[in-house]
Amino acid sequence: MRLNVLSRFGWLSLLIGLLAQCHPADPEPNLVWNRQDALTIADVRALSGYNLPGSIRITDAGKEGLFRAVPIDNSSADNMGTVLVTINGIRYVREYTGPANAYWFGITPESDDIGPALQAAVNAATVLIIPDGTYRQRKSVVLRSGMTVQGNPGKVVINLPNSYSSFVYLTRPQDALQPLENITIDGLSWNVTSQEETQVSTIYIDGPSVSNLIIQNCSSRDETAKDSTNWLTLKIQAGKTANNVLVQNNDVRAKRIACEIFNHDNYGVYAGKNITVQNNYFHDSWFGISLSGPMDGLTIDKNRIVNCSFYGIEVAGAARNVKITNNTFEGTFSRFLAGSNDGSGEGQGGGSVLTGAQITGNSTVGLVTGGIQLFNGGTVNFSKNNFNMTGMLELAHSTSGGTFADNVIQTTFDRAVICDNVSNNTFTNNRLSNKNSSDNRATFISYGNRATNNVLRNNTLSKGAGSGSYYLSLDGGSTVASGNVDENGNPIP
Repeated sequence: MRLNVLSRFGWLSLLIGLLAQCHPADPEPNLVWNRQDALTIADVRALSGYNLPGSIRITDAGKEGLFRAVPIDNSSADNMGTVLVTINGIRYVREYTGPANAYWFGITPESDDIGPALQAAVNAATVLIIPDGTYRQRKSVVLRSGMTVQGNPGKVVINLPNSYSSFVYLTRPQDALQPLENITIDGLSWNVTSQEETQVSTIYIDGPSVSNLIIQNCSSRDETAKDSTNWLTLKIQAGKTANNVLVQNNDVRAKRIACEIFNHDNYGVYAGKNITVQNNYFHDSWFGISLSGPMDGLTIDKNRIVNCSFYGIEVAGAARNVKITNNTFEGTFSRFLAGSNDGSGEGQGGGSVLTGAQITGNSTVGLVTGGIQLFNGGTVNFSKNNFNMTGMLELAHSTSGGTFADNVIQTTFDRAVICDNVSNNTFTNNRLSNKNSSDNRATFISYGNRATNNVLRNNTLSKGAGSGSYYLSLDGGSTVASGNVDENGNPIP
């Protein structure tokens, strides 16, 4: 009896299984290509019928547009802006030319965090326009090659309430990466108010090789943030490069450094090339601009640098073909212009001498607190600058064989120029003055037994009151002076 019951149930199970196999699968949706429906985004996502339109005209205000079905696409994610996915998996893709609108992707001033939607938009669009408005961003956006993000300068403000980074690309040195290429960030403004602790910056790139990067017409503030960070950081990792970088027309206040680009991991390798920082207003920062380490083809031109408590413009370590031209300095600094001997791998073969450096046409606005140090100047061409400062022009370390011509250098310090253990620098046709110093040492000093053969020829010198002299050679230094006159045109012996 027991076997009979089992037999009956076995046949029943077999019958159910056969019937299940004979049941036809749900039919694939049929796309009616000559049919176009007008629907909302919510309507499209809810579509589940058999006959679906080949195209859909979206009616949501500000997101209107034509979407066409792409039946062979089985993987694209719904991002609201350019791809919509129905319940049964049909993808509709927006047809458009020109830039994409960030609003299509749900990026609105009302959003508590535009980060995820902005990431989706950046991933989908080659050129993305963010409409005027004030936005909040909590999650950083990872940069990708071939992206452009644009806003109306000064009218697209992104608040960063609990993150310091808006756009990032971070990796470990051992990661194998594709280069980051052809990126433009244009016309965005940031207000950083985060109270977290961090070492990152508003735009932070640390990892891949970078080429054709443009950051322009942007602005940023972080004075109410807790931590001290940069606005722009570009770190060139070991084995990587950075080529064709342009930073221009930006207005930035950063607690640490407004613009920092450095190559500290490629000793003796000129891994950064064709880097231009121009027409920016960098102010109320620790550093304005810092370009550090072995790089080739640096142009720092027509920047306005104001109140940077340590350095205004710094080029550190060994660099080739450096142009620092037509910049203006205002306010208070430790050094408003600095060539430093760090960032080049001292003892690692990186060197610390600028090659082909040109420092011309720069000036101060009013009396500036601070001075100039050139510790890596090499055979610098320093000409046609006009500086009124409280500090001095200090040449040291590797600044030998330079040419200093047609400059106006005025200071309230007890010396205007010192050649500190450096040799063969030639000063011609300059106006050098420490007339306003109350404790004059000398207008020009060659100091130390390596400060030999510094030439002082055909200059106009003005010295401060007291027992100091126009020029002085100390502790083995030597000055070759001829044809110099005082401020009244009288020859100086």
